[in-house]
Amino acid sequence: MELNGSDLLNPEQFRSMEITLRMFEENLRLISTWLDGKEDNGILYRGELNFPSGQRKAVRQHIDAALKQIDILARTLELQPEEKDITGMIRGKLAESWANLIDSKSGNLNRYGDVDPRAASLLDPVILRLSELAKELETLFEG
Repeated sequence: MELNGSDLLNPEQFRSMEITLRMFEENLRLISTWLDGKEDNGILYRGELNFPSGQRKAVRQHIDAALKQIDILARTLELQPEEKDITGMIRGKLAESWANLIDSKSGNLNRYGDVDPRAASLLDPVILRLSELAKELETLFEG
């Protein structure tokens, strides 16, 4: 007799397993893109994987082995792919950026020490414009 996920696990256990496996797969695939040389370069940051090339092969082998095990377990439990609309995640990140930008106005920087009075005229107009753009972008992702 062949068992499936509903025979082995109650609904909460099944959902927990599903979430855990999905998150692990997402992490493995993200690591894989970094191993492929994807660099993350912006204006204020540079991100690259500084990892010995000799170890990359071993990492890829482990990732492949883990993905095969996830596949086996997903088929055994009859897990289905989740369709993800990342719009909500984008809105959340933009809302967080908006709040951080507002919190970075010169008047709020005094929690780190005295603020030069000239800072307000230099920083605040740009910070306010950036916060407006973040809010406008968030609104665009709502519709």
